[in-house]
Amino acid sequence: MLNYNFYESKSKEHSNQLLVMLHGFISDASTFDKHIEHLAKHTSVLTIELPGHGADQSLDTETWDFAFIQQQLDEVLQTFRKYDITMHGYSMGGRTALYYALHGKIKLEGLILESASPGIQDNASRSERIQVDEARAKVLEIAGIEVFVNDWEKLPLFASQSEMMSEDERQRIREMRLAQNPQRLAKALRDYGTGNMPNLWPELNELSIPVCIIVGERDEKFVNIAEKMEDVIPHCEVHIVSQAGHTVHVEDAKQFDIIVIGFLNKEEQND
Repeated sequence: MLNYNFYESKSKEHSNQLLVMLHGFISDASTFDKHIEHLAKHTSVLTIELPGHGADQSLDTETWDFAFIQQQLDEVLQTFRKYDITMHGYSMGGRTALYYALHGKIKLEGLILESASPGIQDNASRSERIQVDEARAKVLEIAGIEVFVNDWEKLPLFASQSEMMSEDERQRIREMRLAQNPQRLAKALRDYGTGNMPNLWPELNELSIPVCIIVGERDEKFVNIAEKMEDVIPHCEVHIVSQAGHTVHVEDAKQFDIIVIGFLNKEEQND
């Protein structure tokens, strides 16, 4: 079973609501630590660590594909099925959350996608991305975690972090990344990296639950993806956070919490 942390709501009014949070690549549940106290005033929170990250103990002999992760999430969420569950996922966690919303066994009441994609639509681009994921996996195995993190932090995707985050927060995120196991990250990239994600675009119109998409204004690629998803998903709202880039939950934590709590409150009012 996947490693998880449960934080019970401090609000009797929202005692039956549960927000499940899935982190991104080269991260773990601690990325949400600064949000827990505030979010727990409104909802119970469950942070889950995906295969190969944090304290996860998934067996290396298993293939950590999306079907495997869905089954693992089924096991965890079975324990919490008395709650009205909304699932949030950031980037890699967002791809996982979207897959779960479409294929998981435990019913969700809502879905929050932060800087996430439904997958690559054409085969040529998917093949190219598999090669990129494989190259990155080899860097992790051969050069080690510090070299990989140094390169990862230089990606244009994260350029806005230097402006939007304090030095202390950037250091906290860096230490979290450096604490990951490079061999297990390499397996995660190969098994459920972007290249190996199923193309979920044709299934988006099947989502019957409310969907909230959060993207940073400066993350043009994912703003474009969000707007395309909004056109297809039946019950969808998109929030573009001013000045933020890819990692909205760390670049503008306050606005992230406002959006999430507002979405949860709307869901509760609609019950």
